[in-house]
Amino acid sequence: MENDTADQKQEPFAAFKKLNLCIGTVVSVEDHPDAERLYILKVDIGEEEPRIVVTNIKSFYAPEKMLGRKLLIIANLKPANFRGVKSFGMLMAAEDMDMGGNSLLLLDPSCDVPNGTVMNSGLENTDSRVDMKHLEKVCIKVAKVVDGKFLGMDITLPENAPECVAAVIDDGKALVLGDGKECVMTVSGEIMDGAPAL
Repeated sequence: MENDTADQKQEPFAAFKKLNLCIGTVVSVEDHPDAERLYILKVDIGEEEPRIVVTNIKSFYAPEKMLGRKLLIIANLKPANFRGVKSFGMLMAAEDMDMGGNSLLLLDPSCDVPNGTVMNSGLENTDSRVDMKHLEKVCIKVAKVVDGKFLGMDITLPENAPECVAAVIDDGKALVLGDGKECVMTVSGEIMDGAPAL
């Protein structure tokens, strides 16, 4: 008899459920002393101390555009060392350069929510650590919603959602990236529909 479990389909959005995504506010921005393209950020995600996050968005965002900004953090990514500075998370941004565009835009919450708000689209997620390889299994894209469709797929949005949103895509289904209530992730600026986010 064949082993049925080997062919069983993984539950929908299983890879996404392993991410712990939450909102944080940037409380300090410093240049990395040994890498001219990197910032060292301190981000308040509602923990006792702000997290140190090293990011390479320096050529897209001036320090004054970062300080005080609310953004989306992957909080359960394994710590990584960037030229002697340990990073404890990753900012989420969408970029369309591989599609012929020229935009890299941070994902922004559509409304004001407290630091630490979990953006799990109403699903149960885990706190176990994930690595960069796991992120490759998650498909998140940014696009405008037209007549209830996100890149041709049905999508359900809360009332007053912005026209352009980020959504998780799995097996032909689109799930808006948000807190499962009123807040969804969007971008401030123009970007090509279908731009990948991570």
